[in-house]
Amino acid sequence: MCGSHFGKQIQRERTCSLVHGTWRCVGAKIACAGACALMVGQLLLPSVALATECADLAAGTDEVAAAPVTPTVAGDTAATTAPAASTAPATDAAPAAQATVEPQQTAPTGATDESNDAAPAEQNTPSDNAATPANDAIMPCGVTDVVGGSGVRVNITVRNNYTDIKKEETIEYVEGIALVDGDQSALDGSALTFIGLGDLIVHAAYNSASNKTTLTLDISKIQRQKEEQKYFTEYKENKSKMTTTYDGSKLTYTGTEPGNIIIGDPDDAFKGDTEATGKPTINEIRDDYYTRTHVYERACLVIPAAESESESISFANVQNTNFNWQLDTGPQATAGVPNYDADKYEIAYECWQEFENNEPVAAWYSDNGSHGSLPTITKFKSGKEYVYSLMLKPKDGYSFSDETVVTVNGETVKSSLSGEFLYVPAIKTITMPASSENEALHNLNVNDVKTDYAPGEAPRATATIPAADADKYEIAYECWEEMELDMESGESVPVAFWYSDPAEYKPGMKKIDHFEEGKFYMYSVELRLKGDNTVADDCNMNVNGHWAHHIKTDNGVFAPNADNMLCEQPIDEWRAIDVIEVNGATTTFKAGDRPVFTANVPTGSNSLPQCEFWTGSDGSEVNSVDFWDQNITNHIDAFKPGVTYRYGIYLKSARGFYFTSDTKLVINGQECGYQVADSVSDEDSGWIYTLWLNTDLTFTPEATPTPDPQPTPDPKPTPQPGVKPAAKPATTTATTKTVEKTTQAKKGDAVLATTGDTTAMTVAALGIAGATVAAAGIAVTKRRKR
Repeated sequence: MCGSHFGKQIQRERTCSLVHGTWRCVGAKIACAGACALMVGQLLLPSVALATECADLAAGTDEVAAAPVTPTVAGDTAATTAPAASTAPATDAAPAAQATVEPQQTAPTGATDESNDAAPAEQNTPSDNAATPANDAIMPCGVTDVVGGSGVRVNITVRNNYTDIKKEETIEYVEGIALVDGDQSALDGSALTFIGLGDLIVHAAYNSASNKTTLTLDISKIQRQKEEQKYFTEYKENKSKMTTTYDGSKLTYTGTEPGNIIIGDPDDAFKGDTEATGKPTINEIRDDYYTRTHVYERACLVIPAAESESESISFANVQNTNFNWQLDTGPQATAGVPNYDADKYEIAYECWQEFENNEPVAAWYSDNGSHGSLPTITKFKSGKEYVYSLMLKPKDGYSFSDETVVTVNGETVKSSLSGEFLYVPAIKTITMPASSENEALHNLNVNDVKTDYAPGEAPRATATIPAADADKYEIAYECWEEMELDMESGESVPVAFWYSDPAEYKPGMKKIDHFEEGKFYMYSVELRLKGDNTVADDCNMNVNGHWAHHIKTDNGVFAPNADNMLCEQPIDEWRAIDVIEVNGATTTFKAGDRPVFTANVPTGSNSLPQCEFWTGSDGSEVNSVDFWDQNITNHIDAFKPGVTYRYGIYLKSARGFYFTSDTKLVINGQECGYQVADSVSDEDSGWIYTLWLNTDLTFTPEATPTPDPQPTPDPKPTPQPGVKPAAKPATTTATTKTVEKTTQAKKGDAVLATTGDTTAMTVAALGIAGATVAAAGIAVTKRRKR
């Protein structure tokens, strides 16, 4: 017994071998276990393999179902070793082959550990996109290796599976030249066919030092366009760039031969052909997976835009410039270009600047464009210095240069390029003669008045005088008054005051310490003249750029109600008005009808109508508000036949809202087109606060038809003796009169919130019932720019 045990131990030691780092023992115990595995494999593995394949096809998260594998083809080359993952096969297709693996055969490098190999999503099916490998490896089934000398055979069928992906590349020929990697000299003399252009011959020059090839196309016959042009060839596969990568393998057990169940000592399974059961053969299929990348190339020829050629202007002449201006006259455009140069250049603008202490304080431009924030020169003033400049603009096909010589009224002057324009500065300086008497002031300006106080803020002095007028007048004081409606008189009266000069307070006055929300305040300012300056009778006064009514005082002017404010919380977010909805408007009349105005807006609307109006094709007008209607000379008292009348409406936006260029107008439930006749908007944001709209609603009354005249009765015949006059047939004249009954649109509860153009008019019109509406209107008035 001990000898038998010793003999088996010796046999185990002799039959142990190291294959891929794993000791495999084929002694009596291991052989016994192997024989049992064979029996189980004969009974169960076919079913398990089938179930595994079905599970692989059904799994959608861990592994994408593989396409049908390529069957074994007779005559295919036998493959016994799979290439390594970094090795690309030499051919596009590798046919499947059967191979018998001997017991000591070395397993392929790529199949050493199939536990991490994943089946690709596509097998043998070309695709434009790379297949995504599964995350979980497919475990091999069956026996993958045996101990040499045991007599066990392993029959492996190798199948190659390919996933094809498509990659597109563009070689760009800029002005006919492209630089590519590698030796492409074989392309020399070949032709490229560009869509819309035809064939172009390729010239290839290879540089071995840089391992790059310069490809050149002859584009000398291609005419350049005004804009850059691109031409393309069709995509074509470059097979020399195709690459193949190994993605892994999958081993599948397919059965054991012979199929009989081993009975007896399991060690008998590993005996020779002359023993009890013969040599068993294990059948397996190994699927190798590859990815082939096909490269498709096309050429792109870039033809730059044609360079515009212009003729350089050597000489520029300006003539007829007036430098002889009189006091109280305003600047005018006088310069011109000679007829012989009129097709080459033109005067962009002329400019006069008023200087004080070598600094410009006012300016005038002939093009009325925006050239800065300086006040506009309206008249040349006594003792002031003025400098003249101009800008020249080239016409199409011509250009200025630094060498261009400029003459003004025959005298050569300096110039400099400003983009494509030619700037001619400081051509002439004139000083207006001093007057024996001080000139009366014609313009007074007060700037920087703060009129947007929030509730709780205290009033403060903010008004300033332009630097150019600082020697003429100054701010005497500023004033804020809190206004309340007097219930008895129906007028708004001041109840509290604030003065920038404390000396202006009168005993018993209630002072304004801070502004209160919801209350209405009025701003006034008084100016004090300096020196011997006086104010002209036609003097114009502006506060924050808006015209202000003013009254002369002993030594200046006083502007009551120069501005006003309804104290409200700041608006955190302004919102756009998308749709203006107007209801109940009467938009058609008959000839002879008098105009009526019935429009209203829904309750809570953010669009506030101020007036309705009609304009006739004969120049006639009518307005729903007396303030505008009273100044109309060609007034519409009744609609006339044959005249086309157009409906219009004037609206303001509610506080916190604004109109845009995309705001729609809906009148009586129907969207209506319109043209903007006038508007007030913010220059920075483009928000529109008021709109005068001429709509597309028109009508033309027809003339009332004249009724047919009644027939004239025959003269009464003279009766003849003995003759009885014949009976006159009865004649009936039927006159049909059609009367159109027009039902006047019912005026809604929301009436027009009419707001005058001046606060003075609005305050005078305040009534007990309209106090709230007037206050809101006045708050909107301050945003209107004249």
